[in-house]
Amino acid sequence: QEVAGNANRGQFDINQHMKESKQSLELFDEASKKKVIPRVIEPTFGMERVFLALLCRAYNYDKKRDNVILKLPAYLAPVKAAVFPIIKDDKMVKVAREIYEELKEDWNVNYDESGSVGRRYSRNDEIATPMCITVDEDSLKDKSVTIRDRDSTKQVRVKISEIRDVVREVIKGKSVLDFGKIVETRVKEE
Repeated sequence: QEVAGNANRGQFDINQHMKESKQSLELFDEASKKKVIPRVIEPTFGMERVFLALLCRAYNYDKKRDNVILKLPAYLAPVKAAVFPIIKDDKMVKVAREIYEELKEDWNVNYDESGSVGRRYSRNDEIATPMCITVDEDSLKDKSVTIRDRDSTKQVRVKISEIRDVVREVIKGKSVLDFGKIVETRVKEE
């Protein structure tokens, strides 16, 4: 998890260059009135080092869930939310697609209706998606959705009209659990 390094190369590199090129790379030092071979310090810093350190810090294998959870802060997560209907019901799909279309105007979001909800949660845990928004049969009645927090797997019910504000606040650092009422996990984690 090294972000930066400072390699003291000494005089090795310059001596090798002088040997191969058969040219003197000595400098005259006015203070000592002598010729000297400079010492080389090789500082290293790069985005790939920061990225690797970030990934190492965020990578978690959850034995209980038996999958990888990439716990990047929401503001760094490449995908901010995932939206899906709990089942492939035409009415639920329509509502889920509307939410997805609205959110994708401002953020990178996923829409997924393939496989079980538990598997969809797992796929999004692996890519650091901080919240999953699920449209279920109750959504059609009460105009609310279930939002699942990636890190705790706890869920809250939130009005559809408030989703945009919730996503914005979670990206700023608030927890999904700060919104709505915490509900029992309805879907067994797979």
